[in-house]
Amino acid sequence: MRGLTAEVEDWLDTKNVGNMLRYYKKALLSLKNGDCIVDSVPIGTRKRLVEYGVIRRFGNRFELTDLGNKLI
Repeated sequence: MRGLTAEVEDWLDTKNVGNMLRYYKKALLSLKNGDCIVDSVPIGTRKRLVEYGVIRRFGNRFELTDLGNKLI
């Protein structure tokens, strides 16, 4: 993002992650039951959640991390 300070970019990233967690909360909670989120969470969102440490890939599935459990 051009012209924005690092502080503003960090705030925007944090805000975006918070929005993603609220929007996909039901799907993310279903991971605790071993459900699949590939159909309900877009690939870009999954990549972002992995990048932020909310979920991790476990073989060909995803699981919530400790951080993800705390945030949800």
